[in-house]
Amino acid sequence: MELKTSDFNTVRNVLHEFSGIWLPEGKEALVRARLMKRLRALKLGSFDEYFDLIGQDDSEFLNFVDVLTTNKTDFFREDRHFDFLREEVIPKISRQVKWWSAGCSSGEEPVSCAIHLLSASEAIAARVRILATDLSGDVVRIAKAGIYPPDRVAGVPEPVLDRWFSRMEDGSYRVSASVRGMITYARQNLISTWPMKGPFHVIMCRNVMIYFDPQTRQRLISRFHKILEPGGYLFLGHSESIGSHNPGFVNSRPAVYRKL
Repeated sequence: MELKTSDFNTVRNVLHEFSGIWLPEGKEALVRARLMKRLRALKLGSFDEYFDLIGQDDSEFLNFVDVLTTNKTDFFREDRHFDFLREEVIPKISRQVKWWSAGCSSGEEPVSCAIHLLSASEAIAARVRILATDLSGDVVRIAKAGIYPPDRVAGVPEPVLDRWFSRMEDGSYRVSASVRGMITYARQNLISTWPMKGPFHVIMCRNVMIYFDPQTRQRLISRFHKILEPGGYLFLGHSESIGSHNPGFVNSRPAVYRKL
């Protein structure tokens, strides 16, 4: 089944309006392959039929968003960020604070943060509540379960795996209850209304805004600034930045910004 140029433009306009994600030209084959999974499951004969359906069925619209969302992550990804957390941020937490993993995917990032907090001090960890959100309901369900196949934990150091994970009968690994208990997971569209209340001490939105157009990125950074507490930290992916017109932040480390 051919994905016409007009079909591709419909897909990326709908996705952009809903989520801020902008699909560049050249992604036609990827979009076709992912949407064909839904057409086959629903026994539909054309993309036009599918577009009509997602305009009427909220549940299928969310499936549409899920299949087009990229969710690539790892435990302790971009380890220099975790060095900074361990050396500069975590030791200074002396009161109750809020922490947000925005774009948490299947949970590896918030789990990595919770492990670092617990490893530093149970007393410090008790002062932190981690909110972890993602646009995709599918990955949020995986994150809530906290169960990962062996290939997903292959890069986790053995002592960390032994202490904070338990091996299940089928060979998969489950995150410990103490780690899971620190994290609240929810589905959240970053460009829609945010129901959560700040201020947050740490916001991690890493390797998410690379999928947004420049205007959406700047709006989101401004919203992060408003919901961060003074002195709070915003972590972006190493290929991302806040741009040159954000005087409310100072650069602390590569891709780490502190609110003034």
